[in-house]
Amino acid sequence: MVYKLKPNRVLRTYLGGSRIDALRGIIAEAGFFPEEWVASVTAAQNVPGDDVIPTGISVIDGGKDDGRPLTDLLRGHPEYLNNECHIAQKSRNNGNIKTLDNPENDKSGEKNADFPILLKLLDSAERLVVQAHPTVEFAKKNFGSRYGKAECWYVLSADEDASVYLGFKKGITREEWKRCFNDQDIETMLSLLHKIPVKPGDVWYVDGGVPHAIGGGCLLAELQEPTDLMVVPEKRTPSGREIPEKRLHGGLGFEKMFDCFEYDGYTIDELRSRYYRHISNDSSDCTTVIGSDLTDKFVMYDCRTENSALELCPEQTRSKPSAAVVISGTGNITDNERNLTRLSPGDALFIPNGERVKMDGTLRILIAFPGNSSSK
Repeated sequence: MVYKLKPNRVLRTYLGGSRIDALRGIIAEAGFFPEEWVASVTAAQNVPGDDVIPTGISVIDGGKDDGRPLTDLLRGHPEYLNNECHIAQKSRNNGNIKTLDNPENDKSGEKNADFPILLKLLDSAERLVVQAHPTVEFAKKNFGSRYGKAECWYVLSADEDASVYLGFKKGITREEWKRCFNDQDIETMLSLLHKIPVKPGDVWYVDGGVPHAIGGGCLLAELQEPTDLMVVPEKRTPSGREIPEKRLHGGLGFEKMFDCFEYDGYTIDELRSRYYRHISNDSSDCTTVIGSDLTDKFVMYDCRTENSALELCPEQTRSKPSAAVVISGTGNITDNERNLTRLSPGDALFIPNGERVKMDGTLRILIAFPGNSSSK
């Protein structure tokens, strides 16, 4: 069975979201819900006082499970998950599926990390603040999470002058970076990072510890490990919104937060060689967007049909669960039992392990799977 999911916009500190509205065919407005979280088992780590629904957890749309959180569905149907991930998770929790009824008790945002990826649509009307996310090793030691937050960006549309900031230049020190924070010298802070123009089809991998900031005017699909962990050295957003103290250091404190950054610098050529790919896909087929040449944490495909039918990634779907989102077009998706789900732009799906699904019509769908390291 394929599960359609309700819209799941999430509160953030930056302005955006109008391109996601436009994609869904609703009135386009920039606001502070600039991200759509797809098939999410991750709670957004908004600070106390931001008592806002949705929290980040996806909810089933329609059928007998209408209104049921995806985390609850997965606890009731562990067979929907990758068998290796499920077995490994049971062994870590004495045979029980992990549950966290109160996200305040968990620093990572994981509510049920048996589904070890998080797919997002992200639309930026302004530059995001500079930030970094922990590596797996740092997250285990300091946040009590078995996942860090490596992520990958796939640019879907971008203004002509759109750019991202990624990675330290050569020779940057912790002391210099800390001085920029203490003085809130944002101009210098940005100058220590590589500013990189982006265009549709660009793919950038962002490893744990690497400082980065997405510029304004970008609509991205972001695929990541399933946490909401970060440290932020900017105390205000570019539009002037103050960021709560806990959101800056993530609970680590202002000294420890600087341990989260990886201070190895890169030339721009080294960055491009290690972290960059460009994808062209105009055919009716599934093209690999994120593969093992970039990371073993997750995989993503860009699948397109034009008045035709296509089985979605059969080698992957037979053994792994997946998250999917419709980027354009209309059509249908059919599961093992020949249940038909009508699709429109912006629709989000959770596809259980073992489903063989076919899309037909004129559609563009992004589909994401756990990578080979996700069950470790």
